[in-house]
Amino acid sequence: MKKFYLLLVLVSITAFVNAQEDVIANEKKQQGIDALKVAFISKELELTPDEAQKFWPVYNQYAKELKTTINHGNDALDRDEKVLNLRKSYKEQFSNVLGQQRMNKIFNAEGRFRNLLIKSMRDQNQRIPNNRLEQQGGRPRPGPERRH
Repeated sequence: MKKFYLLLVLVSITAFVNAQEDVIANEKKQQGIDALKVAFISKELELTPDEAQKFWPVYNQYAKELKTTINHGNDALDRDEKVLNLRKSYKEQFSNVLGQQRMNKIFNAEGRFRNLLIKSMRDQNQRIPNNRLEQQGGRPRPGPERRH
């Protein structure tokens, strides 16, 4: 019985350590994505150092509120309405820092960055063999034929 408990403790510790490593890896990945997003948006908006110093604190607060809004919305229309209202509420603050014309570029730049990130993730996933055809070098595995 003692061996069983010892084995259970060892398995639990191993699972805990693996879970912690996954959390750390995900945090590092998120930090990398955030750094890319900052660089992308800074380039898209052509921020001067002075503008960047004023812009990023406002944007970071907006992004924090946006994340909270998105994560707590079950109803799609309600969530979309809250996101729109949040964007409207930050419109004046962004305009004060960047001016009206470049303020309009913020949300477009976010969308372009998101699309590039999704495309990049899809491209990475296509390089990883994750289905039977890729694992077998492109040849289908023999199996029962389906007739329609």
